[in-house]
Amino acid sequence: MSSLTSESAHDLTRKMARFTIGAHQFPTLARSRARDAIADCIGCMLAGSREDLAAPLRTTLPSFDAPSAQFPALLLGSTRYAAPADAALYNGTIAHALDFDDTNHPGYAHPSAVIAAAMFAVAPLVSPSGEAMIDAYIVGFEYFGKLGRALNTQHYKRGWHATGTFGALAAAAATGRLLGLDEEQMVMALGIAASSASGVRANFGSMTKPLHAGQAARNGVLAALLAREGFTASAEVMEHRYGFVGVFNDGIAIDVSYLARLGEDLEILTEHGLALKPYAACGATHPGIEAAEGLHDEIAGRTIRSVRLGVCDMAFAPLIHVMPHSPLEGKFSLHFCVAAALLHGKVSLATFCDERVEDPAVRDLIPRMLMESDARWADDGEFATEVSVELESGERLTRFVPLARGKPARWFSLDDLHRKFTECACVALPAAGLETVWHALLKLDSAQGGDQVLAALARASA
Repeated sequence: MSSLTSESAHDLTRKMARFTIGAHQFPTLARSRARDAIADCIGCMLAGSREDLAAPLRTTLPSFDAPSAQFPALLLGSTRYAAPADAALYNGTIAHALDFDDTNHPGYAHPSAVIAAAMFAVAPLVSPSGEAMIDAYIVGFEYFGKLGRALNTQHYKRGWHATGTFGALAAAAATGRLLGLDEEQMVMALGIAASSASGVRANFGSMTKPLHAGQAARNGVLAALLAREGFTASAEVMEHRYGFVGVFNDGIAIDVSYLARLGEDLEILTEHGLALKPYAACGATHPGIEAAEGLHDEIAGRTIRSVRLGVCDMAFAPLIHVMPHSPLEGKFSLHFCVAAALLHGKVSLATFCDERVEDPAVRDLIPRMLMESDARWADDGEFATEVSVELESGERLTRFVPLARGKPARWFSLDDLHRKFTECACVALPAAGLETVWHALLKLDSAQGGDQVLAALARASA
């Protein structure tokens, strides 16, 4: 018995391919959000290029000091060039290294780390316009959102990291579009990518979590390039009983009509579809961090007796650490993030360092913190959080944040975006080069935008 219950399942892979390569007129707001997300992600890549995980990748992946026909793609934040698939692996991993890159609901994934890394890896092969890159980004983003609607939250709760699983298809779609695949080639690309989709949540809090984003980007690029050269795969990889949907949903019957409606109700324009991140930690921590930052001044150095963290049920899935033993684990500990904010104020990139993780005051407070499901928003999908602090005097201070900054309803201003980009990129680029890249990114949605961004990144890195 098939696990796909909708009439929309008929010829589903081909329908998705047709949307992917089709002509579209995306709204201005969708295009501006895509541009902002790509600019934000490039900043995250540059910051991630200085993280510990970057060196092993550079040592392992073949790369060269100058571009060539076989090795045309820049490893961001460096002067090295690699083959497109390897560059996608590298740039996707460093994009997600700090967990500062954007997120998507209902995908519960990190779309830009995958899509942007894949697009910039193949861009030297075809010199796409910035307009074409924006179109490809929106198409890839549709995959994250629509797959999330079809498969989540059960897919995520089973332990799959959707950045890796959904991302392989999204990257194949975005890069296949940029490469100019025809319908049959795009069907094959989706089939190839489906067999490479992977990523388990047990690796949250380690270098392998961001590797999932890099693998998804690499797998999508490789799938599109192989399909372009005539490599074959199942033409029914989405609708087949043992295809992507049936296998990743454990054979449970679902309605896949969402996947047949790619392009309808654009995911990038939905209420919670795309979220930029104000903090370099798991998105589930963000409302709690903001609430704790707001309480810091009210506490004014007084002694904290206990802290209650009222969260939704979904928060327990990604927040798998309590007392972190490394900065990476700290990004997945609501206890650590809130303790750091309550005691020290603003949470920044510098919060996630060995010194702060080992801070005696933070480690002393964590055992006095209780994280529990709050019945008032137990079913919330946006990680609403209430932080309630009991002081030694008996006074209780409470702050509730229902929706994190960076969500569409609380979108970053251009100044906010520039500040974050500067904070990230300054570790890898000189000031003049940083501003050149920033202004090229602002002009991305134009006839020459793609080449200008690549040239600015190469010059700045050199």
